[in-house]
Amino acid sequence: MQTSSETSAPPRLSVCLPVYNFGAFLGQTLDSILPQAETHEGVEVIVVDGASTDDTQAVVAARQARHPRLRYVRLDRKGGIDADMARSVELATGRYCWLFSGDDIMRPGAIESVLRWTESDCDLYICRHANCDLHMRHLGDHPVFRDDVVRTADLADAGQRLAYLQAAATTEALFSFMSGLILRRDTWLSVSAVEEFMGSCWGHVARLLSLCERRLTVCYTAEILLDKRGDNDSFMQRGLVHRLGIGVWGFARLAERFFGAGTTETLEVIRLLRTEVGIGYLLYARIKVAEAPERESMAELDRIAVLLHGGAGWRRRLSLYAYRHTPLPVARLLGAVHFALLDWRARASGRRGADGR
Repeated sequence: MQTSSETSAPPRLSVCLPVYNFGAFLGQTLDSILPQAETHEGVEVIVVDGASTDDTQAVVAARQARHPRLRYVRLDRKGGIDADMARSVELATGRYCWLFSGDDIMRPGAIESVLRWTESDCDLYICRHANCDLHMRHLGDHPVFRDDVVRTADLADAGQRLAYLQAAATTEALFSFMSGLILRRDTWLSVSAVEEFMGSCWGHVARLLSLCERRLTVCYTAEILLDKRGDNDSFMQRGLVHRLGIGVWGFARLAERFFGAGTTETLEVIRLLRTEVGIGYLLYARIKVAEAPERESMAELDRIAVLLHGGAGWRRRLSLYAYRHTPLPVARLLGAVHFALLDWRARASGRRGADGR
């Protein structure tokens, strides 16, 4: 005799949260997800805990009694984000998996929107997010493409892939932001992990790009479905320059591995990195190197600057000159103005929210 669990249909969507020591934020994240999950049939939420040493388990347990669709799996050891993310998809049972960080906040109606989008049966969906500070004050909406319109492309087709890259505004078009990804589980499981990128923070990107050899239909929804918490990057523990290198060298390697050295597609990826790590960011990094030379590497920062802003063209030459020769007191002043503007915008956004506008 079959039980009800054996006869019921598998979930349509699994919200997968691979976490490690996010207990301080995970409760708020789950509280933004679980009420939505409970209102839709065929949605599960699974927290995969990479052997956290904080109160992560207690945070989840406090919610499991009220939310039976919340599953918790504690791993025996810390495996890193690449391994834990892959494990969360393996443990999920949904047709689609929404990868979600344990400190971001899902917006109301987001699950309903994702369920509607996945009816078109693409391999991968990319949504937008808003950037916030540590206290979830709004800083601005993050771009993914130059023109913010819905688009679909099969990245196995060389022509469609190049057009897709040329239209991109940031590396999020190439899957860099985990919480913006809703992937078809059987598509993900149809290929193995790319071992050379496991442990790089970009194992999921490599796995998805490996699908370009056969088929990878990607739909960009152009919808903002979550708020990303900033100022909580665990990879900053080894310094800003090291953190920059994770992104820059990681995506440079990915581009060469899957698109080839010096190809038009690889140059487009470098353009995306150059947009994300502009001259202002490099000047800020120079300040950090000057403040903590025992922790930060000037030689490494120089290599990043040359990769992104070296080469032909007066704009690149000017950017590289400004990076190398702007006096640090001027750079500090420019940085102070920049961060003051960000703080003003966050405060203004908070006032508008309190006023209901």
